[in-house]
Amino acid sequence: MDIIQILLLFAGGLLAGFINVMAGGAGFMTFPLLLAAGMSEIEANASNFVAVLPANVVGTAVYRHELTSVRRHLGFRLLLAAMGGVIGSWILIATGEAAFRIVIPWLLLFATVSFALGPWIKLKLERDFAFDGSRWLWLSFLLEFLVFVYGGYFGLGMGILMFAIYSIFSAMTIHQANAIRNVTITLMTLISIVIFAKAGIIRWAPSLVMMSGAVLGGFFTAKVAMRIPHHLVRKGILVWAVCLTALAFWRYH
Repeated sequence: MDIIQILLLFAGGLLAGFINVMAGGAGFMTFPLLLAAGMSEIEANASNFVAVLPANVVGTAVYRHELTSVRRHLGFRLLLAAMGGVIGSWILIATGEAAFRIVIPWLLLFATVSFALGPWIKLKLERDFAFDGSRWLWLSFLLEFLVFVYGGYFGLGMGILMFAIYSIFSAMTIHQANAIRNVTITLMTLISIVIFAKAGIIRWAPSLVMMSGAVLGGFFTAKVAMRIPHHLVRKGILVWAVCLTALAFWRYH
């Protein structure tokens, strides 16, 4: 790596830290930078897990007090995250680097629409059908598990999918949802990193440069996010989700 690549990777990690703590999906910004550093697509994908890990670790630490209010099913969600990470990472290694190009933009489109319409859907179900999301926890857990499998496979945009699920099936605030998202994704990511490392598809030097930027970005953003009103955080996440989806269609179609 030359000095230009090092600076770009560090700056990309810094921005990834900001985005990942707020909404997830920063990988679509960092992934092209890792490709530009000379990696194959499957190496860039695996290395991306290492690069953005600190954002979720720092987010977990900052939001830890929110976890006390949603700890009832936290252990089960962590189990789902672990199982999903194993399955998704195994699928990636087994199928190779080409398959995800077709499905990712459509998954992100679904995630963005779900997140945007989540509160409206929930209100309509409650008003017209007496819907109580707490009675459909099994469906919420099933959807969360599928998201974790997807996350172990590629992971980009999974935070947006999780926000959409929580907005429909729970009464959690955006900060409570952020707390669960960070701790479960952290566990899933660690498991995926171990599997990818054993498969020899992680490029450590560029990953660690980008990781150092993500540490700073994740820490300062998590501190700020806790002070931003709920509706502003949600609007910011939605704007990023739209941009992320548009970028995915532009890049992969």
